[in-house]
Amino acid sequence: MNKKVIAIVVSVIVAAIAIAGAVAWFVPVLKVGTIDVTGAQRTDPEQVKEVSGIVDGENLLRIDARQAAVNIVELPWVKSVTVDRSLPSTVSVELVEREPAVYVHRSDGDYIYDTEGKEVLIGTPPVGTVEVSGADAENPNVMPAVISVINAIKDHDAALTESIQSIDAPDEFDILLKLNDGREIYWGSAENNHDKAVALSTVMKREGQHWNISSPSMVTVR
Repeated sequence: MNKKVIAIVVSVIVAAIAIAGAVAWFVPVLKVGTIDVTGAQRTDPEQVKEVSGIVDGENLLRIDARQAAVNIVELPWVKSVTVDRSLPSTVSVELVEREPAVYVHRSDGDYIYDTEGKEVLIGTPPVGTVEVSGADAENPNVMPAVISVINAIKDHDAALTESIQSIDAPDEFDILLKLNDGREIYWGSAENNHDKAVALSTVMKREGQHWNISSPSMVTVR
């Protein structure tokens, strides 16, 4: 086969591919049949599908994946999202959700915050979310301080948070942990959080109603 024949064959193949691509783009040969949502623990998959703007039967190649992702990430618990096409008929939606940390009870409901300090929504606090009381709503430093304490405790031993009933925090320098068994542990400011988390795991195994771990190298009890 000489070069001229090869060139003609290649041209025919390229043209055929181009035509097939054009047909698939303008004629819905490949249609959306399934929207597969993964990573949804606190988010309703049906709501994800609805807000995505993608509908069954539309041309799979012409869906606006970027706009769908922009729409979905607006849902309260969604931190990030990836929307991909999967031939021949599937749209894959992969969510990364926010992790709840604490909530504050106010007159109009429970305000839930995630581990990054974002106010997620007003609703029923998920299991394991710790209530924060006494916080000054006008002080923007209180919630980040409390959440940094919760994150430090979780990083050291996530099971410890199950023993915390609530956290009293009138300001960022005066944090008090109230345990389920009635004991209180004074944390103080949100500094040296790792060392305080280590101290917390130790004192929770000991007797004593009122502990002070604000100086983790010199823990006191009364």
